[in-house]
Amino acid sequence: MLSPREIEVTQLIADGMTDREIGEKLDISHKTVSTHRKNILRKLGLKNTALLIRYGLEHAIIK
Repeated sequence: MLSPREIEVTQLIADGMTDREIGEKLDISHKTVSTHRKNILRKLGLKNTALLIRYGLEHAIIK
């Protein structure tokens, strides 16, 4: 299960934002965003961001 912050990061990734842009928007380091991305992929057992986006759409995590 993803945390609310991980869901928020996933949505912003799906919106096409870079780690640096997401970091600025959420007032966190781009390295923290990268860590969130890695944790999300690990939790869901996914290999890359493309699969994350597909998973997000299929499971209504992202719009």
